[in-house]
Amino acid sequence: MMKRFFVTVAAFALAACSNIQLPHRDTDPYANPFYAKYLNTGSAIDAQITKTLDALRANPKSPTLHNDLGQLLIAKGFPKDAEREFERSVNADRHFYPAWYNLGLVRAANGDESGARRAFYRTVALKPGHSNALFQLGLIEEHQGDTQAAVDLYAKAYGINHALLDVQYNPRILDSHLTHLALIKLYPKEHNRATMQFARTPSGYKDTTAVEAVSPQPAPQQIVTPAPPATDQGAQKPPH
Repeated sequence: MMKRFFVTVAAFALAACSNIQLPHRDTDPYANPFYAKYLNTGSAIDAQITKTLDALRANPKSPTLHNDLGQLLIAKGFPKDAEREFERSVNADRHFYPAWYNLGLVRAANGDESGARRAFYRTVALKPGHSNALFQLGLIEEHQGDTQAAVDLYAKAYGINHALLDVQYNPRILDSHLTHLALIKLYPKEHNRATMQFARTPSGYKDTTAVEAVSPQPAPQQIVTPAPPATDQGAQKPPH
C-alpha cells in the first residue's frame, strides 16, 4: 500500500514538472534591453543609443561599439548595463585598453574596488604610462591603506601628466591626502629635468659630415642643324 502511494506521488510530480515552462532565454541581448523602454524622450543621447544598438545588432562582436554604448548608458543613468557593455567590449578584444579603463571607472563607482583594481592594472599593462589609470590605482591603494604604493602611483601619474594636479581637469584629486608626498617624491626628477641647460648648436657651425644635396644637372640641349632649303628641279638657272 505504501509503495503504491509513493508511486502515485511520483507520477503526479513528473506530470507537474512536464507542465513547467522554462523561461525563454533571449539569445539577442539587444532585441529588447531593459533600458529600451526609457529611450522615448527624443533627446540626442537617446538617438545615439538607438543608433548604436542598431549597429551592434549588425556587428555584435565590435569592441568599439560595446565601449561606445557603455559610455552612452552611463550618461543615461544605467551604470550596471554600462558595466556589462564594457565587459563585452574587453571580451571581444582583450587588448582594447580603453574599455578596460572604462570598466575600472564604472566598477569603482559601483563600489567594486577589487574589480576596478584589476581593470586599471590591466589598462596600464596594455598601455604603459596611462596616467589616468595610474592615478585611479593610486586612489584605490590609498583607500586600502597602502600608502607607499599609492604615493608611487601618484608620482608616476603626475610626472606623465601634470594636468592631473588641476582640480578642474581632475576633481578626484580632492579625494587624496597624499598629493604632497607624491610631489616630494617627484621633485628630484622634475627639478633635474627643469634645471638642465642643454647647449644648442652655435650659429655658423658647419657640419663637415653632412651630405650636401646635389642639384640635378640640366640635360644637355640637343643642337638641331636646320636642313638646307629644297630646290625646285624644274626651275631654270638664272643666266650668268
